[in-house]
Amino acid sequence: MAKTIERGAKTFEEAIILTGIGKFNLFVLLATGGSLMCVIVETMSAMFITPAAQCDLNLTLGEKGLLYSISFFGVVSGSFLWGYLADTRGRKMVTIISLFTSAIISIIGSFVSLVWLFILLRYLNGFFIGGSSAIIYAFAGEFHGNRVRPKVVSWIATFVAFGNIYLPGLAWVILPQDWSLDLPFNVVFKPWRLLVIIYSLPSLFFLIFVLILPESPKYLMAKGRHEEALEILRKMFSINTGKTGEEYPVKSILWEDENTVEHKENESMLSSMWEQCVPIFRRGYILKTAMVCFLQFAIFLTTSAVIMWYPQILNSMSELGKKLPENQITMCKAVLYDDDMENMDNYFIQRILSYSSNNATNRALMSATCNDNVNEEVFLVSVVIGCCYAICYLMIGSVINIVGARKLLSGFIVITTISGVCAQLLSSYIYVQVTLGIFLMAATGVGIVNAIVVDLYPTQIRGMALAVSLMCGRFGAMTGSNVVGPILFNFCDYLFYIFAALHTVVVIVIILLPSNKSTEQAEKESS
Repeated sequence: MAKTIERGAKTFEEAIILTGIGKFNLFVLLATGGSLMCVIVETMSAMFITPAAQCDLNLTLGEKGLLYSISFFGVVSGSFLWGYLADTRGRKMVTIISLFTSAIISIIGSFVSLVWLFILLRYLNGFFIGGSSAIIYAFAGEFHGNRVRPKVVSWIATFVAFGNIYLPGLAWVILPQDWSLDLPFNVVFKPWRLLVIIYSLPSLFFLIFVLILPESPKYLMAKGRHEEALEILRKMFSINTGKTGEEYPVKSILWEDENTVEHKENESMLSSMWEQCVPIFRRGYILKTAMVCFLQFAIFLTTSAVIMWYPQILNSMSELGKKLPENQITMCKAVLYDDDMENMDNYFIQRILSYSSNNATNRALMSATCNDNVNEEVFLVSVVIGCCYAICYLMIGSVINIVGARKLLSGFIVITTISGVCAQLLSSYIYVQVTLGIFLMAATGVGIVNAIVVDLYPTQIRGMALAVSLMCGRFGAMTGSNVVGPILFNFCDYLFYIFAALHTVVVIVIILLPSNKSTEQAEKESS
């Protein structure tokens, strides 16, 4: 005979487990995962927008690098604010503001013709979409128990892959079109401007999902709003099981989380933000905070830097293939190749010419026309990489509890780093495509790091911990997007050796990362 569950007081962990896993959890996955996809689409859209807009906006190499990184800078500069608001005002409110405002700014930016204004709006877009970036993992994780949370966080990261499929997929449909529309204020509306608008639409679509989604019950418990949390748990139980809320076998919840942050009445926002941030840098957490911040920084720096330049690298390799034999094409030759030689100084021209000894070939490489066409093969390759991301994330979600987050992350870093070094050494367009694509799979490690962060920090400071660690990650992406361009043109042959050295340190940090148990013990000793 089955044992009857006694109706009464339960801990939050017991209460959330009793809601079951079903339709409600699937909706949480879609709403939060979709919001994360919007973050990827908005911050990474420059990888396709910039090459297509370079002639219309007369972009220099420096302005291209700035456009590649400015959204990340926006995310970085807003992370503290969004983490604070998420921990003090709620996960849902932050996500709603983030999605709506970023979409509106993106639509406005599609009609801008001034380079500095377009860059400014891309910064503001990054600032606001950073709200979703900062807390979406915490928002989703708090609807689940400790046992399934790492899986859920990893599966949510699968939407990063969907974003990386959506980006080239829509670019593939729109950018090859040849039309233009003259608008007031000297604005020529071309396909790349339409693409900017279309990239903003998922934010408005998934905003509807978030509006339907309730606030995190664990956040409400941490704020002392126990009845509201209990009502949400009843609804979760009813949707998942098909039973009525009255049949939910919990009448009260015992709250055991003592890691609270006290805020004084009439406290200023800056002072309140400081009080919210301080706990993650106190004894028991400071070492872990520093280590996860480094992991995010390093992984974002190397993968985001390469993926932002990836379409342009492949496009250049394809164009170079028209001038040189297949077995002479390498990544470093390609990145120095640019049809718009008028915008490059003699030093760079000489660097390109030094890679070939055939004078006839040298002359063929030099062209004085601006080329904003993107080879359609780049879109196909990018879609394939997005699909590979999806497979990786699904695999991570399936095995993370079995293998362990640290071992899984270390394995990804080692394999992808070796592949990156091979991309630098090999000749042939196909080989470089494949090995660079494998290297980019290291980006899936971000999802594993986020799962670790969600698991290791208590509810009251989890949003801030995620915000700070992801802020460091986006800062790494911003740094990488800016420095990789000059490195490619000046020290291309050493790029992936630099990345390999950095990833070696990453693996060491993963091995030394404190466990949850040791952190809790350190916190008890300090109190």
